[in-house]
Amino acid sequence: MIGPLICIAGIVISVVGSVHCWLVYRESARSARVDPERVRRFVESAPLHRLEELKAKRPVCRCCGAPLKARGA
Repeated sequence: MIGPLICIAGIVISVVGSVHCWLVYRESARSARVDPERVRRFVESAPLHRLEELKAKRPVCRCCGAPLKARGA
């Protein structure tokens, strides 16, 4: 007699947990969108001397100056 009640309770708990996970996922996916204003501020605040250092270490094409992929990476 107690076996079916435990089984039904387990099913109900699983359904409620699944609905809860779906609601939390839906809300988190909605809040993860890109904010163009924040991206613009981030790019504007980048230290330019670090950019020059990174460009100096990266191989570039001799004819057009486009960055090349590093070999062996």
